[in-house]
Amino acid sequence: MDPMPTPRRTLHPLAAVTMSGHLDTRTAATEAAIELHEVMGPGADVVFVFASFHHATAMMEAAEIVRSTVNPGHLIGVTAESVIAGDVEREGLAGFVVQGMRVPGARLHPWTITRDDGGGRISDASFIRERLGVTDDFRTAIVLADPFTTPVSILLPAIHRAGGATPLRLTGGMASGGSRPGMNVLIHDEHVTDSGVIGLSVSGDVDVDFVVSQGCRPLGAPFVVTKAKGNVISELGGRPPLELLRSIAQSLPESDRQHLSRGVLLGVVIDEYKPRFGRGDFLIRNILGIDQKRGAIAIGDRPRVGQTVQFHVRDAHTANEDLQLLLDGQMLRPRPFAAMLFTCNGRGTRLFDRPHHDAAVLHDRLDDVPLAGFFAAGEIGPIGERTYFHGQTASAALFRSRLAPDAR
Repeated sequence: MDPMPTPRRTLHPLAAVTMSGHLDTRTAATEAAIELHEVMGPGADVVFVFASFHHATAMMEAAEIVRSTVNPGHLIGVTAESVIAGDVEREGLAGFVVQGMRVPGARLHPWTITRDDGGGRISDASFIRERLGVTDDFRTAIVLADPFTTPVSILLPAIHRAGGATPLRLTGGMASGGSRPGMNVLIHDEHVTDSGVIGLSVSGDVDVDFVVSQGCRPLGAPFVVTKAKGNVISELGGRPPLELLRSIAQSLPESDRQHLSRGVLLGVVIDEYKPRFGRGDFLIRNILGIDQKRGAIAIGDRPRVGQTVQFHVRDAHTANEDLQLLLDGQMLRPRPFAAMLFTCNGRGTRLFDRPHHDAAVLHDRLDDVPLAGFFAAGEIGPIGERTYFHGQTASAALFRSRLAPDAR
C-alpha cells in the first residue's frame, strides 16, 4: 500500500464550488478551474470533478486543465447524466462542476478497485481494508463506480466486514454518464478509466455526517417472502406478488392510484427485529420484471425467504418531508464547510414539480454550503452504522472540521 500523503498545512477548512455550462469541454474546464482558483487560491487538498455526459470524450484533457490551473493534492472525477452545483441541478444540460476542498488535519487517500483485482479479492475484507487505507481514525470514503463493471452485491458486504467492530460508513454513487459498458469516465489523479471503482478515503481531524433520504411511500401492508430464488420472488405470504399488488391497487383511492403510473417499487426491511416498520426502515428496490403467468416479480436485489417487504410508490411530498426532517437534526450542529450530494436519476423533475429540489433544500437549509454532486445510477450511503446501495434516494455527506468546526 502506498504511504498516506502528508496533509497540507492550512489554518482553516475551506471549500468552493464552480460550474460552467459551456458545451465545449476544454472551455468549460478552463472557466470552472480559473474561477475556483480565484476563490480558493492555490493549495486545494482535493478537487472533485463532476461532468455531464457531454464532456466524456475530452475528460482526460479537461482533468489536465483543472490540475494545471488549481494544482490540487488529488483529483477525483466522474461523468454523469446530470450534475449539481450549489442550489442548481442541471438536468440533461451540459455542466462541468469543480469542487475544491482544504481539510486541515485530514489525511486523504485515493484508491482504485479494478476488474484486474478479480471477484475473489473484491470479496476479501482484508484486501478492502488495505486498499481503502483504513486506520483507527477513518471517517469515510467517497466512492464513484461504473455500474456495468462493479459487483456491488459483493463489494459492499466486504466493505462492511473490513470495518471489523467499527463499520465503515461510505458515501457516493454510480456513474450515470453512459448507457452501456465503456461509456462512463472515472478519473483518479493522473489516471482515467471506464470501469471499476475509484475512491478517496478521508481520515483524521474531520467529521462526516450523512443524510440518506428516501423518496417513496409504502402501499398496503408488509409481507413476508415465502418463496424466492435469485432475484425472483414467487410468493409473499403464500400468495403470488402480482396478485397481492392488484388487490392493493383496487383498494386505493383514485388519488393514490395515480402514483402507480410512475411505477411500483419494493422495499426490503433493514432491521427485522423492529416491532413495527415505518419511514426509513426499508431499502427501496426496483421491480425489474413481472411474470404474468406465475404472478412472480424480479427485483434489483436477492431477497431471502423470511425477509419482510412492502410495496412502495415514488411520492414527491414524502420525499420532501423526509429530507426536511433529516436536515432538522443537522441544524443542531455547526455549519458544515462542504457537502456532497448523490441523488437518484429518478428524482429531479422526474419526481418533483419544480427543478433543483434536492440541491436547493440542502443548500438553503445548510446556509449556502458549497455543495456539489451528480444524478447517480444508484446511490451509496449509510443507514445507521451500515452502508447500503440505494435507489430513489438523495444521499448526502456533510463535512465538518474538528479543528475549526464553524469555519467558512
